[in-house]
Amino acid sequence: MGKKVFSVPVGEAKEGETAPRHNVGAKNGLWKTPDNIPEITTIYTLLQWAVKQYGSKSAMGWRTIVDIHEETKEITKVVDGQEQTVEKKWQYFELSPYKYISFNQLANVVSDYAAGLIHIGIKPSGEERFHIYAQTSAQWLQTALACNSQGIPCVTAYDTLGEEGLTHSLLQTETVGVFCDNDILHTLARPLQKATSIRVIVCRDDIADPDSDPSVQAILDARPDVKIYSYNQVIALGKENPTPANPPKPEDTALIMYTSGSTGTPKGVVLLNKTVVAGVAGATGNIPRKLINTKDRLLAFLPLAHILEFTFELACIFWGGTLGYGTVKTISDVSVKNCVGDIREFKPTIMVGVPAVWENVKKGILHKVKENPPIVQKIFWGAYHTKQKLSSMGIPVPFVDNLIFKKVKDATGGCLRLTLNGGAPLASDTQEFLSTLICPLLIGYGLTETNANTTLMTPSSFEIGCQGEPTHGVALKLIDVPDAGYFAKNNQGEILVKGDPVSPHYFNNEEETKKSYTEDGWFMTGDIGEWTDNGLIRIVDRKKNLVKTLNGEYIAIEKLESTYRSNTFVSNICVYADQSKVKPVAIVVPRDQAVNSLCKELGIDFHEDVAHDPKVVKAIHKSLLETGKNLGLKGVELICGVVISSIEWTPQNGYLTSAQKLQRKLIVNDNQEDIDRVYEQNP
Repeated sequence: MGKKVFSVPVGEAKEGETAPRHNVGAKNGLWKTPDNIPEITTIYTLLQWAVKQYGSKSAMGWRTIVDIHEETKEITKVVDGQEQTVEKKWQYFELSPYKYISFNQLANVVSDYAAGLIHIGIKPSGEERFHIYAQTSAQWLQTALACNSQGIPCVTAYDTLGEEGLTHSLLQTETVGVFCDNDILHTLARPLQKATSIRVIVCRDDIADPDSDPSVQAILDARPDVKIYSYNQVIALGKENPTPANPPKPEDTALIMYTSGSTGTPKGVVLLNKTVVAGVAGATGNIPRKLINTKDRLLAFLPLAHILEFTFELACIFWGGTLGYGTVKTISDVSVKNCVGDIREFKPTIMVGVPAVWENVKKGILHKVKENPPIVQKIFWGAYHTKQKLSSMGIPVPFVDNLIFKKVKDATGGCLRLTLNGGAPLASDTQEFLSTLICPLLIGYGLTETNANTTLMTPSSFEIGCQGEPTHGVALKLIDVPDAGYFAKNNQGEILVKGDPVSPHYFNNEEETKKSYTEDGWFMTGDIGEWTDNGLIRIVDRKKNLVKTLNGEYIAIEKLESTYRSNTFVSNICVYADQSKVKPVAIVVPRDQAVNSLCKELGIDFHEDVAHDPKVVKAIHKSLLETGKNLGLKGVELICGVVISSIEWTPQNGYLTSAQKLQRKLIVNDNQEDIDRVYEQNP
């Protein structure tokens, strides 16, 4: 019996290119609508179809804050070589159980909300644009759905985009209104001085006393003419002043989604209604309703301003699943009090995450395992390898799951049956580890410009180290990258994407559009990939992150980071390669738990700055080299030294984008002296 093939060539290959390939399920034509259902042509008609199908079933749920508890703890810091005890305040959230609304209720909320937006002066039918500048929440998605029902294009920006990026998005799109979280309302004050087109702000939560609220006063001091409403006020106004829907056409703009700005000024990616719908079609073609259905629950906590989360929340509506909103702060039990974290409360069956999420889950499990006596550790690893071997032969092992791995599964809610990684490459050993312990961890690959569509692994195409098969909505081909030694004749090259899920252009940015699209409409991803024998894509790296080292060999920076990130000492990592040197250097944000355990082994007293102790740095470097060798890195890919970062990288301090991507230039610049020192010690 021949090997199963997941994509097929469609048409002839040109010189320096592979033939375009479609998913085998779309060999007769790319999908434009979910399940090829003709009436689903816009976001609005997608919701209307789902309401008719699923009516009284729960569509989405969220929790409310009951109380915030503050605790003061003493921690030891080393200042100028002297230990000092300082007090630090910690916040813990007490949350309610999940409260749900049905598909019918969601439709009513969207209708009232849309009518309210029209009543407060937002013009329908594409005349004006409305901005969403907030963290992921049920109200975020409801805002997008309400705007779409009136044909109002939404502009989206990460809540951590920064003042310059936010101002750019407001000015470029001439937005007239903003939906905003109350806790970041004050950050709009300065941008509004330039963005004079803004007339209205809708806050997610009620404002108890606007006259004494400092954020409200900051806005009114900057722009006294701006009207500020709460989400509930707008809905109440809509109920009192109903307005019929004014739905968009498939060719109308649904979203202008601003990228996170990791490579410069954020670009506005234009997504038409038919683009968004085709993106949902492509994803749900790979993961159909027979696999995910009305009994499934999707934990929603990634940024909705990221296309991956937005597409999968719409896909969940199409599947008839239930969305459960959570936050990064409250997803686990660590930062909550008198309740459990979101994941244990909601008990999701499906979860979409980025590498940082999955690496933290894996390292948390390994830390718990190491706390047990040696005999318990042996039982765990024996069970792990037994399940790994039997599962590869297609033999289920429920007794291992129920006896040995039950606590691990319970920590993630106990019901997960499918998880998905997107946003960046994930280390193969992490994918294999979590797939063995919890459930299959599938890999997706896409960009904002492709509406999260390029490839998406399915349970049947599960293969460690691959990014999966093309989605049902796009055609893929590879083209030569001769400078880096990648040629289409070897089934390698830059990945190009075409199809309805692909954005037609950047907003008011002809220069970037010309750089990123071919004349015949193919989007150039900048990613290097290769076709496997069975028609899957494997990502090698990004073109711009391929560095030619002193000896003439290319190394793939993101590949190295995804490999080293799986090391237990690594909370985050940035690999830097100087073209005048032979090997790269790693800049590491260490995991305190792992460093603490290492200090005990080395007989070193643990303190806040201990990660810079030469013995600790040497041990971390040695451990990273072992990880690299065990995972098959070549000699030139093994780091010559380690720089320990004293600062945790977050979107808030600018070292990461909201999509958790590295701001490489800033990280390298801030650590340049230490990088130079490592290279001097390792010429």
